[in-house]
Amino acid sequence: MSKIEDAVKEVKDGVLISLHVSPGSKEVSFGYDKWRKAIEVKLKSPAKEGKANRELLNIFKEIFGDAEIVSGEKSRSKVLKVKGDRDSVVGRLKELIG
Repeated sequence: MSKIEDAVKEVKDGVLISLHVSPGSKEVSFGYDKWRKAIEVKLKSPAKEGKANRELLNIFKEIFGDAEIVSGEKSRSKVLKVKGDRDSVVGRLKELIG
């Protein structure tokens, strides 16, 4: 059983989400990678000139109101910080993953 909670960590000014990003996909989708303990995000944009990062931030800003990449800007493994508490972020991610 996947534990989405393992990919989410509360910090004093928001919540950190561990992500594994796959750019250049046919559609935007979300999943959970239990081995990496990260939320999988498939993006349409290519990983060129920051396009995938911009798409990622736009998606998460739409969902959580604010988002920033705190590590992994040039990597597929990223940590994103969003506003909110851990329980509400986990709940929203579960809705996205289905």
